[in-house]
Amino acid sequence: MTRSAGMTRREAVAVSVASLGGAAVMTIGLPTSAAAATGTAAAAGDQPWRDKNKSAARRADALLNAMTFDEQVVLVTAVDPADYQPLAHLGIPVMNRVDASDGLRGDTGVTAFPAPNALAATFDPDLAEKYGDAIAKEARGKSWNILLGPTVDIDRNPRNGRESEAYGEDPLLSGLIGAAVTRGFQKNDVIAQVKHFTCYNQEEGRNSLDVVVSERALREVYYPAFEHAIRDGGALSVMGSYPRINGVFACENPHTIGALKNDLGLKGYLGTDYYPSGDRVAEFNAGVDSAALTPDTPKAAFTDGRIPKDRTRDAARRTLYALFASGAYDNPVPATPAAVVTTDAHQTIARITGEQATVLLKNERGLLPLSKKKTIAVIGPAGKDAITGVEGSSYVDPGAFTTALDAIKAKAGASNVLFSQGSVGDVALPVIPGDVFTTPDGKAGLKAEFFSGESLSGDPLATTVTSTIDFRWGNPIADLPAKWSARWTGKLTPPTTGLVRINTLLSGAAKIVVDGVTLLDESRFLWDSFFGPKESAIGGVIELTGGKAVDITVEYSTKDAGFYGPSMKLCWQPQSLIPDAVATAKKADMAVVFVNNYSGEAFDRDNLALPGDQNQLIEAVAAANPNTIVVLNTSGPMLMPWLAKVPSVLQAWYQGAATGTSIANILYGDAEPGGRLPVTFPADEQQGPSTYTGGKSDSAYGSITYDEGIYVGYKWYDKHAAKPLFPFGHGLSYTSFSYRDARVTGRGRGDIAGEISVEVRNTGKRTGSDVVQVYVGHLPTRVDTPARTLAGFARVALKPGERTTTTIEISRRLLSYWDEDKNRWITPTGKVPVYVGTSVADAGYAGSITVN
Repeated sequence: MTRSAGMTRREAVAVSVASLGGAAVMTIGLPTSAAAATGTAAAAGDQPWRDKNKSAARRADALLNAMTFDEQVVLVTAVDPADYQPLAHLGIPVMNRVDASDGLRGDTGVTAFPAPNALAATFDPDLAEKYGDAIAKEARGKSWNILLGPTVDIDRNPRNGRESEAYGEDPLLSGLIGAAVTRGFQKNDVIAQVKHFTCYNQEEGRNSLDVVVSERALREVYYPAFEHAIRDGGALSVMGSYPRINGVFACENPHTIGALKNDLGLKGYLGTDYYPSGDRVAEFNAGVDSAALTPDTPKAAFTDGRIPKDRTRDAARRTLYALFASGAYDNPVPATPAAVVTTDAHQTIARITGEQATVLLKNERGLLPLSKKKTIAVIGPAGKDAITGVEGSSYVDPGAFTTALDAIKAKAGASNVLFSQGSVGDVALPVIPGDVFTTPDGKAGLKAEFFSGESLSGDPLATTVTSTIDFRWGNPIADLPAKWSARWTGKLTPPTTGLVRINTLLSGAAKIVVDGVTLLDESRFLWDSFFGPKESAIGGVIELTGGKAVDITVEYSTKDAGFYGPSMKLCWQPQSLIPDAVATAKKADMAVVFVNNYSGEAFDRDNLALPGDQNQLIEAVAAANPNTIVVLNTSGPMLMPWLAKVPSVLQAWYQGAATGTSIANILYGDAEPGGRLPVTFPADEQQGPSTYTGGKSDSAYGSITYDEGIYVGYKWYDKHAAKPLFPFGHGLSYTSFSYRDARVTGRGRGDIAGEISVEVRNTGKRTGSDVVQVYVGHLPTRVDTPARTLAGFARVALKPGERTTTTIEISRRLLSYWDEDKNRWITPTGKVPVYVGTSVADAGYAGSITVN
């Protein structure tokens, strides 16, 4: 769901629904913290469902049989705390929901944990369970008992705005980490609602997008993580997604919902996301069980025959089962939310997660870890301007956190640390003032022409002069039609010579041309993710001469504009900060350059380049200081045109409240970079599955075909013999390891088809950890199967010279494929090669499993 600064979620919901042609509903979509409905005490004999010795299923049946039909309708349609009051006498608690993928969105006094894809980079389910346990303990302290998370969407395309909310590109890794977080959640008497089922892999056009995807890809790529969360993690609820799947909205798709409940094993209930497009009655009839996030569901449909009573009864039973099985029924949340629920222990989990998530991508000459005796230049957004988390539904307020700059000073001593901003990072810049513009005929400002339609064609509706370009959530002049376009022309005179950065906050489509160079030709649905402090600007950089006027043309149209209305702010940074950063770098023994990107809900990245002037900053600092380390405070993969010029690179992701402390610990060797890539880093813009090119607004009704089939992530690279910048699973260490005596053993016809054991030895001089990764190869069939599929992994920690033998089981499911004709899993008989190593690229042949 989306909103702007100052809007409540209720107001944002109304705007969104109205924009899609629905009624503007002014009902609260997310309940505030409230006391649980305790009801009237009753003996177990009077209310047998209170007997804790009975199974959750039996208790659910007993309570369901005691409920009137009207009470069942209340249960499946309740939104606000007051809606649950008619159920209080039955002991049914208020179901209070909170977004919780990496902490509690919207609360203060909580822990902002590293982003979910950072958690995935740890390859550590045990740590993931602790992460989930800590979040759930804080949720109960804040009076929440329904946790909207974890998110197990597959990272099909690294441009996805919500990429960092999930666990990467591999179904097994996503599933095992997601299941562990789910277990951590639900051990605290709360319900985990795993999201988003399914094929939610982009933001552009999400509310009406049609994803054309094969049944085999659904079964092998997009379903498995949900199945792990349900079967291994015990997930008691799932959230449906926004897009259409093969022409039918996910929340009213009986085929996919049937698979969720019948094949993937969901015994609990299916909810929707906030106000998905589609028909509310069709959603319930297809298998949605809760209207908690769709207050516009017509209650009359439950009594007038449009929704069968048996369907209502089933939805109510599934909800009751989840309440009993989770412990939420028996253990109400506190009546009053605590002001502060973060603890030192939880902050420690965040820090450890950040350390184990940080990936050492490159480390020539053993430059890292740093010596505390050396002088260091810290450059870039390393203070409170760091990006701590993905914005939107998963943004968590980090509170007062230690910045990287302060943490580095604490390590090395303030006298050994120099600082220069270098770049402000991925942020919105100030609006370009009118006094630097002149019209083509020499007047102050820009000539502005406005046209009917979005193609800048025909005679202008109006021609005027504007001092600058700055309009938000509405038209810049009166009497424009619903669809319009505009062109501003004139001269721009920069005050100084050097690199000038120009960007725009945009809702609509824009093209910016300065001195004959196109700096931007893109469109955006929105420019913010409505939950979070920052805004997303797009643009480019150009070298200009101070005092020399250059031509500027800006074109705009309402194409793809979001439901808040047309918006554009033309912004700039006329004086580069890079020269000062270069001067600072030259004074130090080492230079650490921090760079970032904004990522969040409601829009996708336009490309994989670092935004703004950050590539130029790295190039310049590296030329000035050969001992340059780059820290990528980013949502995911970035192109690195400067990679050959810097000796060391750390992928730090978004680290929440741990942003400063964990990175400083890594830089100075007080912790090791334990992360391994949960996604492949492309070498160029063309690598990877197809990208979406359709309309970006919620009402665009675009379509994308997943023509790569099952070949997502590293499997795409193997299939196309493409070499990425960094492969899946990659990550260096401050020590070294050797593998030997790998042995593959078959285990017969059970669920576990075999296992591999391998001796791992720390051959270096420091204590460290490694992630042993096991892959299986092509299956013994004529059906096309991947060259490598992750089959298991294990993190091992060893002292110098220490060795251990680790054993990893291989599931029979991973030696199977989905047969679309037979509509079932097929496990071919014969030999399957097994590989072991430290990434998908370096995994060597270890033996084979004979499948019977």
